[in-house]
Amino acid sequence: MYLKHWNLSQFPFENVPNEHFFFESQAHRILLEDLHDAISRQKGAIALTGGIGCGKSTITQRVLLALPEDRFDIALITYSRLTPVEMLLEVCQQLDIATERQDRNNLLRSLQAHLAHNAKTEKHTVVCIDEAQSIPSLATFEELRLLLNFQLGGHFLMTLVFVGQPELQRKIAKLPQLQQRIALNLSIGQMSPEDSMRYVLHRLRAAGSKRPILTRQAVVLVHKHTQGIPRRINHLMDRCLLIGMRNQCKLINSQLISAVIQRYPS
Repeated sequence: MYLKHWNLSQFPFENVPNEHFFFESQAHRILLEDLHDAISRQKGAIALTGGIGCGKSTITQRVLLALPEDRFDIALITYSRLTPVEMLLEVCQQLDIATERQDRNNLLRSLQAHLAHNAKTEKHTVVCIDEAQSIPSLATFEELRLLLNFQLGGHFLMTLVFVGQPELQRKIAKLPQLQQRIALNLSIGQMSPEDSMRYVLHRLRAAGSKRPILTRQAVVLVHKHTQGIPRRINHLMDRCLLIGMRNQCKLINSQLISAVIQRYPS
């Protein structure tokens, strides 16, 4: 463990969502606002795409957690390799909908009744599907699209949020009916060199760092190697802190970063 060596209270570069370590760049702030606005206005369907490790899940969960519990009923589906009926069943289970039978017609009736009840109590239903590019068939996408037919008084009874890698957009494009229902397409890319530096320093400070731990040149090299992708930055920085401790370094410089990259290519 390297916490004592670097005088840290927590591991700063764990690859799990943690509100304490959340870094909000200007691009992230705009994404958060756009996603929150679309859900609050009860848009039918929203798509958020980005490369592996760019922070899609973290941003989505931050928005969902910020929604008032008394106004929103939320289902978060993190395993998407489901058949149409399996997807309907998972949505019902996530929303705590009791179903007598698990056939398609009964699931749809139970879900529609739940959505209508929520609407009458001024509560909106949000179904978020993470890793949506892994949905195995267009039939499951079509089943989800049909849920948008549940409307009342000109308003959608449900908002679908699709979160996934760029491949998701190509799959949605194969279903023009669904593509036309996507009210907002959002994307997240790699961080700029400046944001990469701010990201690293923010996480170190959040972990209790009280002194400089790495040089500017080191951060520049970190950004160049990781292409500004948060997950890759976390992997590299965690390894550098460990190797730095083993070598009894007081500061992480570009030489150490280069040595770690060469020893642990990724």
